Amino acid sequence: MTTVYDVPADHIIRRVAEELKKRKEIVPPEWAAFAKTGVHKEMPPEDPDWWFTRAAAVLRRVYIDGPLGVERMRSFYGGKKNRGSRPNAFRKGSGSILRKSLQQLEAAGLIIHDKTGRKVSPAGMSFLDNLSQEVKITPPAPVPKRVLPVVAAEPRKADARKGEKKAKGGEGADGAKAEKKPSSKKGEGKKADKSEAPK
Repeated sequence: MTTVYDVPADHIIRRVAEELKKRKEIVPPEWAAFAKTGVHKEMPPEDPDWWFTRAAAVLRRVYIDGPLGVERMRSFYGGKKNRGSRPNAFRKGSGSILRKSLQQLEAAGLIIHDKTGRKVSPAGMSFLDNLSQEVKITPPAPVPKRVLPVVAAEPRKADARKGEKKAKGGEGADGAKAEKKPSSKKGEGKKADKSEAPK
């Protein structure tokens, strides 16, 4: 039987997120559009459906590592905080996001909460295992990478001036290229005169 352990994490998380969107219990809160996922982040997530992706990742994490609590989950979703000239330091992820996600998954019947912590319910286990079987048979298409538009860089002022000088120096008044005279060394003429002079 196929389980969550038999499929890549990113494939199962994307598939579970699609299914969680259809459940009425999993709803992003009003502040989800503005919140960062932790103090170590500089900006909120760009994906508008990030709440469902995080809920799917939390469900998979509880399946693998449960029973566990919010505080332990925070360390899974933490990261390095940029502190400027000082060395980076690890900071835990947002506890509120994880707590609300776990509460919603509990309301959906996929997680149970007891004195040992939160763990996957039998319904949640079968839900994940069935989706793992689907993912193993038909893996999802790869996510297209975001390509930034290529913008031609404008020449800097210094480069533009150099180009103008070259153009002016290389062409005459009529637009034709000026012929360069062969350069002679300073000492060549004197040596030639001395050799020709009679003794």
